[in-house]
Amino acid sequence: MGRYFSLSIVLLGAIAQSTLVPELRLGESRPDLVLLLAIGWTLLAGLSEGLLWAAFGGILQDWLSGLPTGTTALALISAAMLVHLIAGQIGRRNLIAPPLLAALATPIYHAVLIALLAIIRRPVEIGYTLRYITAPNALFNALSMVFIFFGLGVLHATFYPKRTRL
Repeated sequence: MGRYFSLSIVLLGAIAQSTLVPELRLGESRPDLVLLLAIGWTLLAGLSEGLLWAAFGGILQDWLSGLPTGTTALALISAAMLVHLIAGQIGRRNLIAPPLLAALATPIYHAVLIALLAIIRRPVEIGYTLRYITAPNALFNALSMVFIFFGLGVLHATFYPKRTRL
């Protein structure tokens, strides 16, 4: 039950990404909330659950933004897989690795999105995007990940308590 109930967090994250997060801009930069949720959950709960969050969150974001369904999901899945390949599953008290991994996953996420947008003939100015959106987003995501990972750690401990043995 915990796995599917936890998807409501991704739903709220996708809604917040399209409504509240645009108000948190610093220049052209803003945090990628669904990306951070997918990465954080991948680090805490493992690859299969992280990919579930990435796919679900990406589809929701596509529906809310008007992109073809699956575009953002593919970019989120790519970022979550990269994070899992680098770090695997980590403990919820680790507050150093998640911000670093968020900063690393942001350019991957944006690169996949740019490539997919080019494929569907929605070209993006690559130089401008990398300089004014991706680079500041990597810093913004790293800072935001500290708080998101802490919150997800509490959620993970609630849904997956440690079992005691006799």
